Amino acid sequence: MNVQTDKQFIELCLDTYFSKRHRVQMKLPVKIDPQDGGVPASMVNGEVDEEGYVAWKMLPSTVTEEEITEIEQGLPARLPSLFRAYLTTRFVLDMQIINPPYFFMLPELPADNPFQDIAFTLQAWNLLLITGYIPFAEYQDGWGPICFDTKQQTVDGDYAIVWFDHEHLLHELDEGDYVSREKVESYAQTLFPSFRVFMTELFLR
Repeated sequence: MNVQTDKQFIELCLDTYFSKRHRVQMKLPVKIDPQDGGVPASMVNGEVDEEGYVAWKMLPSTVTEEEITEIEQGLPARLPSLFRAYLTTRFVLDMQIINPPYFFMLPELPADNPFQDIAFTLQAWNLLLITGYIPFAEYQDGWGPICFDTKQQTVDGDYAIVWFDHEHLLHELDEGDYVSREKVESYAQTLFPSFRVFMTELFLR
């Protein structure tokens, strides 16, 4: 897959999900404080209602490949090309993706601070990086990180997707345990064979 094909696939996923099943998610509180969440001015799509909510719109991303490469400097491996496309294709909000039986929280990409969510997730679970896991999303609402397992690579450079229960990470693993891939791997629960399958199941089924 080339970069343009990956971007077109991400556009298809987002357009399909938000247009057909989840229009309710296209309305959020307007952003007042730059440090808070909410809809940035450039993504506002209508008038603010009496409760402070406003419709929002996706925008073409201005995130560059160079910015993604900079993020990768602190990672155990390069991000899969399709996830790079996710980060560089659209500015998008409210990425609580609910498509039973799945419920995942992908990083939001607001126009005024597109790396806020992914940077927070990487920092929150940074010990997983030691053994080759790259956290990029959350299972349900705070149930633990969804990760790329860079030790399970596909032929096209994608990675298997695994989940770690936050209870295990917080209460059963000590900081010293993270030097052992075998120890950490015993808590990993495989969800999908690749990020492409992950996106297909969540957005297009």
